[in-house]
Amino acid sequence: MLQLIALVLIYGVMMFIWTFVFLNRSHDKVNQSFLLFLSNILVWMVLNNLADYGDATTITLATKTVYWLSMMYLSITFLFFVYRLLRRKIDWLFFAALLLNTMTVVVRYLYPIDYADPTFWRLADPVVAPLMSFSFSLPAIYALYLVLRQIILTKEKRQRKQLNFILYGIGLALVISVFSEYLLPAVFGVHEKLYLMHFAISVFVLAIFVSIMRFRLLNLRSDYIYRNLFLNASEGILIVNRAGRVLSANRIAKELLHNPELDAGEAVANYIAEYRYDMDYHQHEIELLQDGQKRYLAMTQYPIDEWEKDISKLLVLTDLTQARQMREREKEQLLEKSNIDQLTGLFSRQYLRDKYQVEGKCAVRTALLFIDVDDFKNINDTYGHLIGDVVLKELAACIKNNVRVANDAVRFGGDEFVIVLENVSAEEAYLVAERIRSCAGELEFSGLGLVFHITLSIGLIEGAAPLNELLEKADHAMYTSKSKGKNKTTIFSEDSADGAFHMKLN
Repeated sequence: MLQLIALVLIYGVMMFIWTFVFLNRSHDKVNQSFLLFLSNILVWMVLNNLADYGDATTITLATKTVYWLSMMYLSITFLFFVYRLLRRKIDWLFFAALLLNTMTVVVRYLYPIDYADPTFWRLADPVVAPLMSFSFSLPAIYALYLVLRQIILTKEKRQRKQLNFILYGIGLALVISVFSEYLLPAVFGVHEKLYLMHFAISVFVLAIFVSIMRFRLLNLRSDYIYRNLFLNASEGILIVNRAGRVLSANRIAKELLHNPELDAGEAVANYIAEYRYDMDYHQHEIELLQDGQKRYLAMTQYPIDEWEKDISKLLVLTDLTQARQMREREKEQLLEKSNIDQLTGLFSRQYLRDKYQVEGKCAVRTALLFIDVDDFKNINDTYGHLIGDVVLKELAACIKNNVRVANDAVRFGGDEFVIVLENVSAEEAYLVAERIRSCAGELEFSGLGLVFHITLSIGLIEGAAPLNELLEKADHAMYTSKSKGKNKTTIFSEDSADGAFHMKLN
């Protein structure tokens, strides 16, 4: 009864581990080799319980043969797992071990088989038994040698802890195996068949599994998770080694770095000049210039494994370009709203002050028009401020229709308007002023049952002086227009600058 309970527990543990690894299988070679090793063990354990039952029918013999072959190749599948675990290429030594085990199988078939007791190390022949036992165990011994060698040579603390944990499991399994298969029958005369052997192997497998869960020995992941969290992630993800070179990159990362052919081995610094492997970035913003266009990214980098912080790191790239452009547009819109005169839709005086920094010189030669509505106070007093607002709106429309978009049209204050014309000569600016004056003269307004028109006095200056100086001279020229009968454009002249009206933009 105790044996049955023990077997149920052992098989339950083994099936749980096998199911877990199977459900989390991936294309990783270590995962696949571990699953192969587990599957071989389970076939051997299950068929072992059938070896003592049944007759000499073909099905029974075939079942026992499969059981025996699965037992013979346990050491080979274990060696294969160790090769994959240590990232060791399959070499001639592995093939030699495989050939040796295969020859053992052939010799065992040539030697008379007693299916009542199919374990070869229990054969009565004193010569054949140890030889075949040694042949069977040689691949496993070589696998243990590779594990011990790697423990001694590795500089990675995590791997050393992993392999030590596995080694302890192997050691315990060997002690149980020797005790159950040799000491119990030979010294104590107790024959427990292979029940304790099952327990020994389950201890070994459990040690590997605990190492997986505790030290993340294997890269256990389902294909679904791998695809969705890495390959098809909405952010760019790169796995980078300690040399700052790419180990793997998903599709988004290749798009963000503007290279669909980005492959393992390329240096991240070739794409991000300021990148450093030893930095743990957190939403660090960078600017890249790609095909003459700016792209803004946020970098976040951290170690993949907390045990070994200098082995490989995960670099996450987030595209901030659209968000940055949207913020810039919102900023421009807010700035524009704050710098737009609500009545006329032209720029405000504050805009002019901010753009030209009051005392700073214009970058290029500039023509400046200073426009004033003649007798605007009388219009307000006679027809009311609402009619006055209509006049200003219609005049603003005239100004907009007669200047280029690139030029700055400003409501300077009250009924005064300023137009800044960059890269325009005085002659060209004069023609613009005359078009505006003519357009304004054609406007027709009505109030109190009366129809009236407006005229403009315009002053013009062309030069590269500070803006305040240009404004003062244009303002003086505008007053010259008023003093000469209004409704005209006057170009500023130094000869007529005496007694100029001095004003400040701020």
